[in-house]
Amino acid sequence: MLIEKIGVVRRKRVQTAAGTGLSMVVGTVVLVLGMGMVLDWWLDFPWALRAMLLLAETAAIGWMAWQFVIVPLARQPDDDMVALIVEKARPEFRSRLISSLQLTLPGAIPAGAAPVMVRALVTETEAMAGPVDFNAIIPTRDLKKTALWAFAALALGISSFIGGGEVSRDLLKRAFLFSTPVPRKTLVTSLTGDTKIGRGDSVRIEASAKGVIPSAGRLKIIMSNRRDQEFPMEKDKEQKEKFARAIENVQQSFQYVVYLNDGSSQTHQVEVLPRPIVTTILCDQVYPAYTRLPNVRRSLGDLSLLAGSRLRLSVVASKEIKSASIRLVGLTNAAPLTMQVSATNARILHAEIPIPAKGLTGFSVDMIDSADMRSATNDTAVYRVEIVPDKAPSARIIYPDRKEELITRQATMLVSFEAVDDFQVSKARIRYKQGESDSDEVKTIDLDIGAQVLTRVRNRYEWKISSITPALNEGSRFEFWIEVEDNNNVTGPGVGQSDHHLARVVSTSAKREDLLNRAGDYLSSIAETASDQQKLNENLGKIILAKPVPK
Repeated sequence: MLIEKIGVVRRKRVQTAAGTGLSMVVGTVVLVLGMGMVLDWWLDFPWALRAMLLLAETAAIGWMAWQFVIVPLARQPDDDMVALIVEKARPEFRSRLISSLQLTLPGAIPAGAAPVMVRALVTETEAMAGPVDFNAIIPTRDLKKTALWAFAALALGISSFIGGGEVSRDLLKRAFLFSTPVPRKTLVTSLTGDTKIGRGDSVRIEASAKGVIPSAGRLKIIMSNRRDQEFPMEKDKEQKEKFARAIENVQQSFQYVVYLNDGSSQTHQVEVLPRPIVTTILCDQVYPAYTRLPNVRRSLGDLSLLAGSRLRLSVVASKEIKSASIRLVGLTNAAPLTMQVSATNARILHAEIPIPAKGLTGFSVDMIDSADMRSATNDTAVYRVEIVPDKAPSARIIYPDRKEELITRQATMLVSFEAVDDFQVSKARIRYKQGESDSDEVKTIDLDIGAQVLTRVRNRYEWKISSITPALNEGSRFEFWIEVEDNNNVTGPGVGQSDHHLARVVSTSAKREDLLNRAGDYLSSIAETASDQQKLNENLGKIILAKPVPK
């Protein structure tokens, strides 16, 4: 019976202590959390301060829970301690209770001692303890007061939270480190946010308002080495909830906060960085293989490039570059060319631009540095390129020398020509057609000019007229010319033509008459030349034999 009575007291004492501690923890949590939310609504704590407060609150609540709840549950008093508590509350036991508990333990009575006295003591103690209400020995006054206080705090906190509605929910989220803004009549959201701009650029700070829309706002700029500045924020004419302010020629980084009515945005950062620029460009022209010309270093002011060439660029930037590209000017729908960043030096870039037959007028370099800052797009230098086309070869017929030649059907007409090209004349052919209509079929005779690399070619061809099909009749005419090609296998080949000549088929007698007439013309020109020579000799003799004129 005594052990059961002691157990009742122990349970009552542990429950009372743990209940009192739990009430203290609940009340403290409600009050601390509520005060923190109110102060956060008033002062708009930054995230770091809210984190420190949450850590301090957690540590304090944890210590209280350990000290006043967990320790009483874990470290319950033993029978002797409970017996002392009972004897202190009930002095009439006069150590009988603790003696009865201790003397009934195994081995407590020494050998030879009479157990009759112990049994008598236990009987007497049980008789005294029987009518005593051991449950009333542990007072609950402190538990009731603390529980009442905790209940009042909890009721006040719940009612305030429900009454606050969305404001309370947002403040509670902020207490647990959410990035929810402090609830105001006007909720301010920065549309610009954190951004990076180039030094000397302008930045437009934009924000939106939700709830009560004011007529104007203000922008606060916080600089590290200067005092804070404020600027008015103007309302957008079309979007009434939008406010904006442009800051011109920004030279250093700053933080900013937008204030609209009673609300304010979070603190954002505008980071000012120097934009990457080109410091040096080395240009090498790589000629097409068919020209057999070596690479040539070109200056930026003299980019007159042969069509089909490649322009090899080595660019040195002012900063380390993450990516870069070449923007081609003059070509419609031309995709930028990706530049290669050197593996050993991120400031050095390489690229190669193919030079088309036409269209390209220049190029510029776009870069993004390691801080994601892009090179300036408004004042990026455009380097002018002039495309020099590969000239087509030229050809002329040396013989026959007359534009219209008379031939017979059995004749062999000698065709002699000369062709010239900048690099190499690779092909030559005779082109001819019977008839004078543009729709008449044009036929070709390929000429053998050899395999040598020549820029000037002279050749001749003995053309058997009888080989022309269909056979020519007397009186018919055909047109012929020389056509040549160069060795341009990139943008060509270039094709050149001589003047067109005519050949008319005549009878043998008509051809003989033509030859006699031509011979007569030659003899007449020889006679005229001889007569002119004789006159010159006579005039020279007169000049030599003339007497000198006296002074």
